Amino acid sequence: MMRLKKIFSWILVCTCIFMTIPSYAFSEEDKDFKVVGYYSEIFKDPIDKNVQFDKLTHIIYAFLIPAEDGSLIGIEKPEKLKELVEKGHKNQVKVLIAIGGWSYKNIPLDATFEKMAAEDETRKRFIAQVMKFVDEYDLDGVEIDWEYPDIGVSSQNYEKLVLGLSEALKEKGKYLTAALNGAWSENEGPSVSKAITENCLKAFDWISVMAYDMNNEQHSPFWFAQTSIAYWINRGVPKGKIVIGVPFYARPSWKQYRDLVAEDKENAYKDHVKGDPLDSYYNGINTIKEKTRLALKNASGVMTFDMNEDTMDDLSLLKAINDTIYEVKSIPEKEFNKKIYCVINGHELTFGKDENMGMPFIDNNNRTLMPVRKPLEMIGATVSFDGKNHIVRAIKEDVILEIPMNEDYIKVNDKILKMDTKAFIKNGRTYIPLKYVFEGFGYNVEWHEASRTVVVSNK
Repeated sequence: MMRLKKIFSWILVCTCIFMTIPSYAFSEEDKDFKVVGYYSEIFKDPIDKNVQFDKLTHIIYAFLIPAEDGSLIGIEKPEKLKELVEKGHKNQVKVLIAIGGWSYKNIPLDATFEKMAAEDETRKRFIAQVMKFVDEYDLDGVEIDWEYPDIGVSSQNYEKLVLGLSEALKEKGKYLTAALNGAWSENEGPSVSKAITENCLKAFDWISVMAYDMNNEQHSPFWFAQTSIAYWINRGVPKGKIVIGVPFYARPSWKQYRDLVAEDKENAYKDHVKGDPLDSYYNGINTIKEKTRLALKNASGVMTFDMNEDTMDDLSLLKAINDTIYEVKSIPEKEFNKKIYCVINGHELTFGKDENMGMPFIDNNNRTLMPVRKPLEMIGATVSFDGKNHIVRAIKEDVILEIPMNEDYIKVNDKILKMDTKAFIKNGRTYIPLKYVFEGFGYNVEWHEASRTVVVSNK
């Protein structure tokens, strides 16, 4: 989010099996899980052509700017906000206004918030002006985005502002939310996060956690979303009040996701693209889906910044979020909690029960076991089974990999690699921890426990 604030005044390459999933219609019960889209007025795209109302529960319009005396600097495109509210409400989507942001006209807003919140008179004037604005535009609530209060007096003034605003909004049945920092540790967040008091956290209807902009190469990796959620849970925020933020832009290039996809549709399945002069680190479809599964398990929603940077086709990141919600809601919770996902070089590998290709599972020793043929064929290996000697043989370029049944090793070009388990046959399919197999072909393998995802890459 900081990215657009700082510049405020500035595929189909298919996956191995890419499931076509119908658009997910949110029921009233499902709206407890939020899909929140930030809409920045700096974009010139027509609302009808760039807002996927059917994939959203809430929209946050950015930004309304505070002044030191408690007054408000009017938004630049009031007609656009009115149109967004009208069409949002027609589509059962709530619309909030974001107040603040990183800067206004290249000047950081922190000092403005500090002065406004420090005095009772200016703070009360600000709350009154906000409520007037909410009424005028028929808004459903407010997201406070003060970046950032400090520990001490600043934190106390932030609390006074939040509690006063909460009281005024609650009287009219409106939301109060906040944009807050992500955290690189489950137990230790930045000092600005420590400035958010327990009283504030109780007053917010939810918090939009900005789990991005950490740095360029680690702009918004999966683990950052995981630790950010855990940090706020450890601060006492219930999962039902945590919405995890995901970026629709890259760093340090600042390219929009839609522009990266326009350059090459394959970029939709990547998280990193080399560039000249700057590389792009971002979240592609599979990372967005993985974060959505994490949010479905450990939080209560996903926030996108900024939805204007998305595509409007099958490669849409909002569609990826939507499809993931549909998939998870379509299966029993117990099955979801046991399901294993696999992403190979950015492409999702899926196993269908009716394919007769086997199904991944976790054994009694907590090992992730997968049938070997389909994953190996996905990376271009030729797979055969020597029934006489009970050996699976996979060949890719100059690598010959052999997997003997019921032995604690595999062979890579006649070199023996020991394992802490044995390959075996179940229902006619060979199973083995794929870590050994893929590493034999020079791939890197990671296991993300929180989303139950195996991530395989040779890049």
